[in-house]
Amino acid sequence: MSVEAEQVVSNEFALKLDQQFPGASLFVQQTVDEIATVWVERSRLREVIRFVKDSGFEMLFDLCGVDERMREHRDGLPAADFTIVYHFLSFREGTELRLKVGVSGEDANVPSIHDIYPNANWYEREAWDMFGVTFTNHPSLYRILLPPTWEGHALRKDHPARATEMEPFRMDFERQDKE
Repeated sequence: MSVEAEQVVSNEFALKLDQQFPGASLFVQQTVDEIATVWVERSRLREVIRFVKDSGFEMLFDLCGVDERMREHRDGLPAADFTIVYHFLSFREGTELRLKVGVSGEDANVPSIHDIYPNANWYEREAWDMFGVTFTNHPSLYRILLPPTWEGHALRKDHPARATEMEPFRMDFERQDKE
């Protein structure tokens, strides 16, 4: 499949989403890589993702977070302190889809999709660990990358930088027992 054909399939699916969910606040974002990128409101996320899977996007191949609080140029994008980004792949169509959900810092949570795409379990844990966005109804939301005693969420822009603002990391005996 050519790049042009892949782009057409992706754009057609974005239109299909818009038709399937009338009244939903869906926003199609133009991207440099031209992968269909659609912003979805949090309240409709699970039903949209279930539709995505039922429509042949068999694989969730990435889920990540972005701290958007210092972003100055939103160029019409939905307001968000944090963005959770979902990347899907359809083997049948040979195309990708990107969904984004924006959340505010005071209410940084999105529903878990681990029951729709089981591999989301680990991705959601990583996004929570790094950004502090809670995935509601997640079965085991605990640290996956940072030590259990770590305070805060390391990829938040307001988290102090270890090299300049924090004391060197030390592992005393009490902490070793906890870890």
